[in-house]
Amino acid sequence: MALSYASNAIFSKARAMYGKRLKENDYAKLLGCNSVPEILSCLKGYEKYAPMLNKLSERDVHRTQLESALKQQLFQDYESLCRYEVTVGEDFSKYTIMRAEINQIMNFLTMLNSGNPHEFYSTLPKYFLRVSSINFAALSNTNNYDEFLNVLGKSAYAKLLAPYKPKSGERIDIMTVENVLLFHLFKTVYEIVDKTKGAEHDALKKIFDTNIDLRNFTRVLRVKKYYKLEPDQIKKLLIPFGSLKARQLEALCNAQDSKELFAVMQQTMAGRCISRLEYSYTSEIPRRALYEESHKQMYFSVNPSVVLVAYHALAETEVDNIIHIIEGVRYGVDAEKVKSLLIMLIILRYCKLRREEVKCPFLL
Repeated sequence: MALSYASNAIFSKARAMYGKRLKENDYAKLLGCNSVPEILSCLKGYEKYAPMLNKLSERDVHRTQLESALKQQLFQDYESLCRYEVTVGEDFSKYTIMRAEINQIMNFLTMLNSGNPHEFYSTLPKYFLRVSSINFAALSNTNNYDEFLNVLGKSAYAKLLAPYKPKSGERIDIMTVENVLLFHLFKTVYEIVDKTKGAEHDALKKIFDTNIDLRNFTRVLRVKKYYKLEPDQIKKLLIPFGSLKARQLEALCNAQDSKELFAVMQQTMAGRCISRLEYSYTSEIPRRALYEESHKQMYFSVNPSVVLVAYHALAETEVDNIIHIIEGVRYGVDAEKVKSLLIMLIILRYCKLRREEVKCPFLL
């Protein structure tokens, strides 16, 4: 009985929250704004954002303050949903914190490599200081890798990253460090997935498998474009999870050009979704595919944990879209260029073209 009540609560709450998402005309309003204060004023008009954003003033709001508030709202919304999911809700809550910690570690190490570690604090979402057990604020006072490891203390990250301390005069190998952290992240998420069974397990596994397969594909594309690495070197940079078989990964690493890479992916389940997507940059492919699958699961899944994961992906996409608009306005990027980066708008257009073939409830 308790499980049934919790499941119904997840479905009704998540779908109600998703029902308050920004629609195409809402994005048009935001794209028409000429300043960050104007965007803030516009967002205050939406029920889902007003409680958090009413604390900010249009007179002195900074881009980073607005982005931090949006991320805090996202985190709080997801936390509230996780409390209803009695099977793996707490685990997925911890997973989202781990993802955020890894993102902040990578941001800091990039700044440390560039010689600007003291700028890190200004980019750190302040709510995150209360969420993580790591003192991320202290990273701004560090000057080298040893001091960075000291701040990480006894966390799992310190042990994972200690072997990758660069030699004197050398830069941190960002790509390798990122791979180590992603392995840790996805190992954790598959342990969570394996706590579920049947159709619930299969749906969760498909979401994460597809995302990893496409991440590996876009990583190979990027590495082949910007670095001259041998296939065996490329293989070491791939995330060792997902549904691609060893021979398929081998074929990706040995591909001679992007045309051959796309041809290899077209033979896989994950790759076949690429032709349905519109994208400006290949790096967008994993997120666009995740959005499409999450939207489908949000409406049709009967498993609370699947709806939980789907909601987070969709809500995170919306926040990312808004941040694209904020940064576009801040740096004077043409509105049409910014619009092309908004994942939700592109998926909406795709479904409008196919509305005779598939039912798209989010067009209602």
